[in-house]
Amino acid sequence: MKPHEDQRYIQALLNNDTRLIQEIYRNNAEQVSRWIRKNSGSADDAKDIFQEALIAMYTKASQGDFQLTAPFGALLLRICKNKWIDRLRKKSRSPEVRMEDEARHKGENTHNLAEETETASIKEQILEQTFQQLSDLCRKVLKLLSEGIASSEVAIRVEMSNANSVYRRKKACTDRWRDLYNLEAKKADL
Repeated sequence: MKPHEDQRYIQALLNNDTRLIQEIYRNNAEQVSRWIRKNSGSADDAKDIFQEALIAMYTKASQGDFQLTAPFGALLLRICKNKWIDRLRKKSRSPEVRMEDEARHKGENTHNLAEETETASIKEQILEQTFQQLSDLCRKVLKLLSEGIASSEVAIRVEMSNANSVYRRKKACTDRWRDLYNLEAKKADL
């Protein structure tokens, strides 16, 4: 199957393309925030969930031959919804999640997205758990970069000498995170 034209956003996450990552935020963050606020959440909850979803997509894409077959925004929103519902369940709240009009994504193949996100839920829990096992510096660098902050600015914030140091640290951190994730996924028989 031919990749969707939004595959460029997957590449942007992999390549830390600040311009396209900012476009992802502009095009999707408000919709996710609105949905989460309508469903017992806050703006801060929405920011956290959005970040977790982007990290999950980055991790999935970095594992190899991930091809987007539906609009990026639809998959991102579906992952965010599933993550939020899971969080509500964990907090022992009884979520009364409202069905949002998804006419924007009408006609796309959401059946495959739903199946993918069910399996992804377990993987995302492992992602979060292994992310917390990273050093404070790694977590901070990865989080700042995932927010679309320029490498030169990240270098200043984490007191590194330059953007190249940030790139090297990002590579080391993502490699470590991938190793931790693969180890835990293997234990979980995924």
